[in-house]
Amino acid sequence: MPQNSTSRTERLLIFTAIVILPLQNHFPAVAGMSILFLVFGALAAYVILSRPRSLQKTWCHPVFIAAYAFIGVSTLLEYSSPLPRYDEIFRFGQMLVGMVCVATLCRDRSALEAGLYGYIVAALWLAVYLFMTSYGVIQGMGEASTFNQASKVRAAAFADQALQANINGVAFICTQGGVTAFALALSSRSSYHRVLLLGIATFCLVASFLPMSRGAAVGGLVSVGAVLYAMEVKHGRALIFVMIFGLGMYMLVPDAVWSRMTYSTETRNGKLEGRAWIYTTALNRLPEYILAGVGAGNYNQKWGFEKGFGKSHGGVLVVYGAHNAFLQILMFWGMLGLLSFLWILWCVYRSIPLQCARDELSLALLGIIVSLGVYLFLTHGFYEKSFALGVGVLVGARQWIWPTGIVSAIEVNRGPSGA
Repeated sequence: MPQNSTSRTERLLIFTAIVILPLQNHFPAVAGMSILFLVFGALAAYVILSRPRSLQKTWCHPVFIAAYAFIGVSTLLEYSSPLPRYDEIFRFGQMLVGMVCVATLCRDRSALEAGLYGYIVAALWLAVYLFMTSYGVIQGMGEASTFNQASKVRAAAFADQALQANINGVAFICTQGGVTAFALALSSRSSYHRVLLLGIATFCLVASFLPMSRGAAVGGLVSVGAVLYAMEVKHGRALIFVMIFGLGMYMLVPDAVWSRMTYSTETRNGKLEGRAWIYTTALNRLPEYILAGVGAGNYNQKWGFEKGFGKSHGGVLVVYGAHNAFLQILMFWGMLGLLSFLWILWCVYRSIPLQCARDELSLALLGIIVSLGVYLFLTHGFYEKSFALGVGVLVGARQWIWPTGIVSAIEVNRGPSGA
């Protein structure tokens, strides 16, 4: 067996971690640890015991070095804040450990393929769930003409959901699986395989609209656009193929969904839309935090309440996050913290192999990374486990599969490897 070849156990660990990502809050915690945290623990134990040499080569990757620097900068700035609290930094550190472990395991095409099909399977079962529980409800409520009406439809459709997961996060997982299937379908040489993957892509991307998440809709469009741009789609047949694909999606998505795909800064009934309220408040307080931030603990315990970021939730006044990772880090740790975080993103961008359209696996991986980049603009949880999985797979592929940073023409559409 070649030195970098992965075992079935390693491929199964990557596949399992991705497939159960939406269930991390559904299963009861064990000793205060979520099911996905336990899976990451199993990954870490396996890597440390079985792959110490591979781990040693992986943890010095530029992405991880930038992440170590971010932890150091944010810790120093948090220490200097009035009410220091290190929860967010600790969670980011946990995410980083998981990222390193995933990168260590993703050492060949079979492991990468297992991870990509894990995204497809996760999106597929989520899409089935969304269609069974919400599609009929949304269709039955008729057309909603305004954002508020569409929001009420959304609340009614997901009021009794059994899946304990963030609705927007569920939509993004469907987006990632749909984009992965779309990229693999474009590159497939088998007509049967292409039609099957295209059907899965359509099904998952339509399902990503059902939670009425504007961010997931934008993420899907941007990710599909990035895949098409990488392939340099210019031929008439390909453009017709894309137009039919888009038209089919538009016809299948319920009309009420489109009414919520808007953004307004207008005051309605004396209130601003949620994101507009957060962004407006943050902009008004910009001089107070732009240089050094206010600290994560101070933001959540005092400053956020005093500056208007608090709202009543279930009768309890809570501080809301910024719904934007960049803005949240800026408020926590100022420009220095934000610049160190942008360094991580720059290293991630540099890890995307050139000529990725030559290989169906690298093309699908591009779609996942782009969707994660869009997700950063819509969540303040810059330490979420989805980043550990997506970036970990990318770094592993860049480190072990395409170490030169360029996809070789020899690897063009080699087809499934049997992962």
